[in-house]
Order: sequence, then structure tokens, then C-alpha cells
Amino acid sequence: MDVGGDAHIAPLGSCEFAEDSRKIGTSLQILADYSIFPVGNRLIYATHGHVYNTAHLPPLCPGDILLHGHTHVPACEDCGDFTYLNPGSVSIPKENSPHSYMIYEDGVFSWKNLETGETYRTFSIS
Repeated sequence: MDVGGDAHIAPLGSCEFAEDSRKIGTSLQILADYSIFPVGNRLIYATHGHVYNTAHLPPLCPGDILLHGHTHVPACEDCGDFTYLNPGSVSIPKENSPHSYMIYEDGVFSWKNLETGETYRTFSIS
């Protein structure tokens, strides 16, 4: 997720370790189990999903977004007080979903098919 400036910050994924980003010299710093991004009057709580998920919520406020990919199944669900988003998986998608990733830009989350580059779902937070 682009948070401005030269650096990109992301939570750990299934097969990533903080040491990996230092070895390859990338600006993608994988340093935490979660990241919190303020967007307008809400927060995006980005995490892998093995600790915090829809069954075990982090400290969310009404309108916040829980973003995690642990299940490898793309999702965009209104859960009442919060919205749950899942980008799916670029390497091991589940439940017949496409190899996919998510981009956030100008208030819109876009799910992209890795193989075709096509956007197959969007969610606007405005």
C-alpha cells in the first residue's frame, strides 16, 4: 500500500520475514505484524490475518477497515461497524479465485487479476 514518500510499508505475509527486505535492499520495509493508515476520518488496519481477523478483531472504530489476506480469498464485506477487505493471493489463491492483488488509490480499493491486469472489483471509501 502506498502511503506517500519513497517508502512502502506492509505487514508480514505468510512467507515473509523482516530479514528478507534488508537482504534484497528494497524500499518495502516488512517490519510489523500490522500497519495502521489514517484515511480521512477512518483507519485502515492492515494485518496478515492470523492474529487479528473477523473472528478476533483489532481495536476498530465504526467505519474503520480491516484489511487482511490470511485466507487467500478476495473479499469486500460490510460487517456493520467496519468493512472487511481481502486482496486474495498472488501465489496460492483459494476457492477458485484468481491470482490477485489490491491497489488503493484516490479513495478506491481495486482488486486486480495478476494474469490479465484487469480490475475485477472496486470499493470506494468516499
